[in-house]
Amino acid sequence: MIWDNPKILFALLALPFIALFFVFEWRARRQRCSVYASSSFFEKLTSFRPRAGIFARISAALAFAFFVTALAGPRWGLVSRKVEEKSSSVMIALDVSSSMFCEDIKPTRFKASIAKIKYILSLLRSERYGLVGFAGRAFTICPLTGDLASLRMFLDEISAGEIPYPGTNISEALSKAAESFEDDTNSRAVILLTDGENLQGDPASIVKELKGIRVFVIGVGTPEGEPIPVKDDNGKVTGYKKDEKGETVISRRDETLLLQIANATKGRYFPFDPANRDIEQIADAINSMDKDFMGESFSSSLEKKYPIPLAAALFFMIADFLLPFITRKKTFLDNIPPALILLLLIAAPSMADDISSGNRDFRNRDFFKAEQHYREALKKKASEAAYYNLANTYYFMEKHDDAEKNYRKAATFENPRMEEDLFYNMANNCYRKGDIDEAISFYRRVLRADPSSSDALHNLEMALRQKSEDSGKKDGEKDKEKEGDMSEDDMQRAMNLLDDMEKSGRKKQEKQKMPAVSQDW
Repeated sequence: MIWDNPKILFALLALPFIALFFVFEWRARRQRCSVYASSSFFEKLTSFRPRAGIFARISAALAFAFFVTALAGPRWGLVSRKVEEKSSSVMIALDVSSSMFCEDIKPTRFKASIAKIKYILSLLRSERYGLVGFAGRAFTICPLTGDLASLRMFLDEISAGEIPYPGTNISEALSKAAESFEDDTNSRAVILLTDGENLQGDPASIVKELKGIRVFVIGVGTPEGEPIPVKDDNGKVTGYKKDEKGETVISRRDETLLLQIANATKGRYFPFDPANRDIEQIADAINSMDKDFMGESFSSSLEKKYPIPLAAALFFMIADFLLPFITRKKTFLDNIPPALILLLLIAAPSMADDISSGNRDFRNRDFFKAEQHYREALKKKASEAAYYNLANTYYFMEKHDDAEKNYRKAATFENPRMEEDLFYNMANNCYRKGDIDEAISFYRRVLRADPSSSDALHNLEMALRQKSEDSGKKDGEKDKEKEGDMSEDDMQRAMNLLDDMEKSGRKKQEKQKMPAVSQDW
């Protein structure tokens, strides 16, 4: 077995620390619960199986381990695959005449051309390359080959003025390049680098013989030109070339002939561009050409197996999510396929609009309008969200009897995911009404669903303390104490907490948190 990213496996060193965190968190939860009742009390009340939490944490740890393993990219098992080999063939014709010593292109025309050839080799996706050098005569320096290293070696060895035939014979260079191609296909191309000063042969006649071969031409030099330097064996300039009349020869780029060659072969002509935009366009054109079928081969490699640990990670993630609910009482909605639920929700967009409008008014503390929107939603379809949000609205309007009635209607839907928030808000509403015994009962039902709920434990303690303090008082006096209006500070604090609760995903009320607005989607 090998790994694509073995360093990622170091993340598995975090597993012991994750396990320790789960152990300490579990013990801390049990200790918090033991302050209010014995462990046997909570085991009798909770709807979870006693070990469901432990299994859920083990599933979370395993999900983490398998996910890290998948990211590391395991490979094992040799797999052979048939590969079709396709290739295009590219011959490079390079002018190595003495005029390439000119320095109107820095450092010289020849050295700049060599640099361009090396750059285009890095861009081409062809499998076979060859090199033709020409001056007064043309020679095949490197035949078509798939050995790119050999071609680079020839490029490093060649130099301008090396061919002992003065002049520039473009027609023979094109003819040599054409002879190097083995088959008559449309995947052949020639890249010609020259200053265009053709002194021998007739390029126009040879162009007719280049059937299906596209010629891409780079004109090296400038239209103004420069004298051709004469150098000694040490590369030192000793003078400049002179013609028969004794005048200094000026070598200029001749674009007329180069344009004719490119157009006649459906290629393209580019003046020399130091920024290599010419080379990039040539590479794009050649890469888009059809490739020749060269045969078939077989390659063997280790098969990627990351889907196996990834599937295991997903399995344990789902197990971690579902384990706390496996012992809850099933409801009608639990047996409805998810696709059917989606269709039912889509069928009632107007009801969702009313709830959304009510939620907006609720956040703006316009509880009268929020009540109207929730009632309109209930006229169209009775839903847990509408009853729940209407109850929260009545809670802030201090209509606690109406709030309790709607909380109980929402509870008839028996949605396990809403149970904890619903019972928590019902407990707070009963506490506001002064029904301390009922509030204590609902707080205990919250703890049955989640023994780690610090808010429910705190409020349960407050209710028990209140019950103890009020044990000698009459019920009427107790009710009178609780019927005061909400202060502006209380309302402002509740609205400030709304944003925090929406971010945390828990929507509760009383003390630290206020009743949440539930979306019905």
